[in-house]
Amino acid sequence: MLSLAAGFACAAEPAATVILAVGSVSDRAADGSLRNLHDGMLVYSGDSLSTAGSAWLDMDFDDGGRLLLRPGSQFQIERFHYDADAHPANATPTAHAEHESAFFRLLKGGLRAISGLIGHVYRISYRMDTPVATIGIRGTEYDVRYCASDCGDEMEHGAVPTNGLYTGVDKGAIALSNQAGETITTAGQYLYVRDVRTPIESLKLPPVALRHMGLPTQYQKQDDANRKRFENKKLMEQRLRERRRLRMQMRHHLQRAHGGG
Repeated sequence: MLSLAAGFACAAEPAATVILAVGSVSDRAADGSLRNLHDGMLVYSGDSLSTAGSAWLDMDFDDGGRLLLRPGSQFQIERFHYDADAHPANATPTAHAEHESAFFRLLKGGLRAISGLIGHVYRISYRMDTPVATIGIRGTEYDVRYCASDCGDEMEHGAVPTNGLYTGVDKGAIALSNQAGETITTAGQYLYVRDVRTPIESLKLPPVALRHMGLPTQYQKQDDANRKRFENKKLMEQRLRERRRLRMQMRHHLQRAHGGG
């Protein structure tokens, strides 16, 4: 059974790198195994992530996307598949990009997301499900928080935010849909959804529920330092892979030149 579990873990596709994990952040894999996340660890397609009441999780996805999970959240990387070869530099994405996927599920709490390359050409390749609505992207930076009697940290005038889903767009646009219809909102706009059957409402002012979605100031310096360090490490690994590829290519050419294949 242990060997089967290990084999499954090896088969799961890497999705993102943990840039910063503050407090208690847990990761349950698709095979049921549980671990605590720390800076620099990988998370995989199929993983379910949870942050404790004072914990934050910042991740960089392999397609260039970023996601910050706020305290008291539950989030699943339902399915993630990225093909780097489908996105050649300064060129039109190849047909392989059509088979990529970035399907997520916010079960509880909230997050700040910056979409990566997946979904910018084939929009159906990106989806963020929530308990009351589904979010699609149009090249996007957005906030989303689902209140289910757990948004008491944002009281105003003695009242807590009404239960439901709140979204705000910082850049680009999102398409929010549920059983009552679909609404597209752009930068500087906010939406509220009470439940899966209720029409989506446009808000005139930024909602109280989205006041504190960014990483707290005291963690930002470490987050920036970690991101730079991990990006440099990834760049070195890419260079090593390219060197190996070129060596293998040269060896193949030499073998053919000498009648070896």
